[in-house]
Amino acid sequence: MLVKLENVLIEIESNLKGYINDFTLADKFSLSKGHLCRLFRLAFERSLGAYIRSRKLSASIEDLLNTDMNILDIAIEYGFDYEQSYIRSFKREFGITPGSLRKKGQLVKTTPPFNC
Repeated sequence: MLVKLENVLIEIESNLKGYINDFTLADKFSLSKGHLCRLFRLAFERSLGAYIRSRKLSASIEDLLNTDMNILDIAIEYGFDYEQSYIRSFKREFGITPGSLRKKGQLVKTTPPFNC
């Protein structure tokens, strides 16, 4: 099962931009969503959904700081359906809004990729 989780991590990192979630991963690896989520939590002591969201938010910081893309475009590029859901998730994750981070360039603690 370790090989499958390694492949799941690779798939997540390959698809940070765009739409990926526990349902699409379970389907791709021919597992039930519940089974995949249990395996992930057992292996990494974190929920799969929270990990995906944290990785997407962490990866989006590069675009915030190094491009002039507007926040709505960044939100959509990283698979968020609405700008407000991106901003809310970002603030919950880092304690600062994406706009404030862009203006201040404040350091935040990001979620690095897991390794198997």
